[in-house]
Amino acid sequence: MNTASLIGINASYLFLTFLPPLVWLMFYLREDRHPEPKLLLLLAFIGGMVSVVLAIIGECAFAQLAGQGSCRAGIDYIGQSAITLFLGIAFIEEYVKYLVVKFLILRRADFNEPVDAMIYLITAALGFAAVENVLFIFPLFHESLHLGLEITTHRFLGANLLHALSSAIVGFFLARAWFSPHRRHAVACGIIIASLLHACFNYLILVRGDLPQGTLYLVLLLAMMAVVVFIDFERLRGRGQPEDEGTGMIPPSPPSQQV
Repeated sequence: MNTASLIGINASYLFLTFLPPLVWLMFYLREDRHPEPKLLLLLAFIGGMVSVVLAIIGECAFAQLAGQGSCRAGIDYIGQSAITLFLGIAFIEEYVKYLVVKFLILRRADFNEPVDAMIYLITAALGFAAVENVLFIFPLFHESLHLGLEITTHRFLGANLLHALSSAIVGFFLARAWFSPHRRHAVACGIIIASLLHACFNYLILVRGDLPQGTLYLVLLLAMMAVVVFIDFERLRGRGQPEDEGTGMIPPSPPSQQV
């Protein structure tokens, strides 16, 4: 096989790994009545991709603190219990995705509606999911095209959707904190709730995945999260742009109060 063919095949595999997050991203962006600037969305997506590095560093650091000899052994250890899944994977991943929006998007003038918080968190989460897909799926395509497509489908309906939904929940709480200064602790609550749901998903995959009822629980978990996110999205979308106190809505917090 010549170099050009090899490059073409790898490019096709790479496209397939990015396709599921991009499909979910287009789905959620279509729900936004006031589309966000494309450059900011791209910034959030790329930021989410880069945040995978921070998550890996954090997960390996947790593994070292847990007394494991290597990062790989540590990740295997983390997957053995719900507590370590929460602290060692879910919380770290939800927090780094939030940091992307906090540092890259939150202070920009285009962040001017409550629903924007959910849109940008979802975008960053799907950037994160895209890189995860590359790490998990890309090597499988070289083993078997059928296996690669099968796992891509599973992640499209599972892990990719999970990342979007869990970060959307964080986005809902971020909106409450950002547009209402009396709810300063809302973001922390959102990250904890999203991390608990994320940890439950991972637990069902890693610990209960071989049991018939494990799949049912996964479907129920994702369905519940999807309903909650839909309701939250509609609540925020109905509020529109924040106004001043004279019109009944609270403007964005000044930089000194930012979450």
